[in-house]
Amino acid sequence: MENVLHLYFQNTDEIRQQDGSFIVNFLSNRTADRDYYSKLSVATSIHTQEEYLFSNYMDQNSFCLHTPAESAFFAETYLHKHNFFELMYIMRGSASVMIEDEEVTYTKGNLCLMNRNTMHRETDMSDADILYISIDPSLIVQWPKGVAQPFQYKSILNRFFTENLSERTGSKRDYVDFRLLGEDQIPSIAEEIIAAYTKKRIGYQFDIYSSLLRLFAALENPELYKATYISLGYGRELVTLEKTKQIIEERHGVIRRTELAREVNYSCEYISRIIKAHTGYTLKAYCQKVQMQEAARLLKSTDLPVSKIAASLGYENRTQFYKVFQTEYQIVPTEYRKAIRAKK
Repeated sequence: MENVLHLYFQNTDEIRQQDGSFIVNFLSNRTADRDYYSKLSVATSIHTQEEYLFSNYMDQNSFCLHTPAESAFFAETYLHKHNFFELMYIMRGSASVMIEDEEVTYTKGNLCLMNRNTMHRETDMSDADILYISIDPSLIVQWPKGVAQPFQYKSILNRFFTENLSERTGSKRDYVDFRLLGEDQIPSIAEEIIAAYTKKRIGYQFDIYSSLLRLFAALENPELYKATYISLGYGRELVTLEKTKQIIEERHGVIRRTELAREVNYSCEYISRIIKAHTGYTLKAYCQKVQMQEAARLLKSTDLPVSKIAASLGYENRTQFYKVFQTEYQIVPTEYRKAIRAKK
């Protein structure tokens, strides 16, 4: 039988008047750091035709708050930060989130991992079901020695947690943006964690560590997610840089300087300068590098003729395409395809 406490309220005011560990503390204190006093907790925000349900699953207790569908409970979110790292995943629909002073929209399958000091609030979650995984720093620091290490060496998650667990980075604000590319494994992993907390069978804590290992492995897999580390602790320049790189990569490097400048709302000269300063490449060279990465992917995974691949990446001159590709990979496209297929 599930160990979940179900509580029914008609409106948000009724919830505010309650006392108990199941109450979401930001409803009574807008400026409070949200803290569930658990090494790990999983929360879900779900809309049905009749109800809005907010559930939280963790060691101490698991509960589900029921309110009528027309209640404003899901809209009761204010600019806040946490005492834990928060992973926000969109199960259905889309949600807009204000992260510091920039609004970001996430659609089904996409997610972000926020640092403890990153101020944020959901600005529109009326058409979204959301999963939140809250990770206390102690869970990472005190990771069991007999269990496989949670992150790969030099991975984006290893960098994120290593940088943000130091005492010297207590005020650092950043997050990792994950965009789904392949199979979505998060729902099944979340179900495992929720089942572990609700059933609490003997040794369920090891079930949770096992699920977390699969979760971290999925997020670190470049075939499943495009992960972007966004640091807000070093000024807006780095945010602009990451946004610029994301646009270039989404267009596979095929974008004009003027169009790129218009999308990020900065001058061509400024964009060229920050790309050069942070990547070592000129803007043209960086776009060519991204183009060749896409060319290599297409050569590997499709049967498209080289001429069509070149044309799709803006190269009318096949000789020029061959020259740029060979500079990047030290081999011409046709030989690259042969070499890749010979390995299979």
